[in-house]
Amino acid sequence: MEIKWDQNLAVGVDKIDNQHKELFDRMNKLILAMKEGKGKTEVMDTLKFLEDYVVKHFNEEEELQKRNNYPKYETQHKEHEEFKMDLNNFKSMIEKEGLSSASAIKLQNSMSLWWRKHIKDLDMDLGKFLMKV
Repeated sequence: MEIKWDQNLAVGVDKIDNQHKELFDRMNKLILAMKEGKGKTEVMDTLKFLEDYVVKHFNEEEELQKRNNYPKYETQHKEHEEFKMDLNNFKSMIEKEGLSSASAIKLQNSMSLWWRKHIKDLDMDLGKFLMKV
């Protein structure tokens, strides 16, 4: 089961929406690699790319927030840091325990829930705010 981006997740800022689509695509590639039993090296390489892309996305989104004096910047930043820590913890778990279908399903569920909640609760608000400035 894929983590799907759909129009209900559009925040109305093309750059953010396009990055979210790319993030969903990369998460799906990671989950698929795990479910297909790809080698640990391939999964770790995909996870590393996802980590790097998440950092890039969060940095660009936060810079946009700071530049426009977005009032919920601290809340956004805190959630971003928590997600990066969770992703790093997941990477450490795979390094220690190896790959499994259970870990793929756990990752899929947690990422899907986190991204949908984050986009709907915070990024949609950011999109509305940016359209007003």
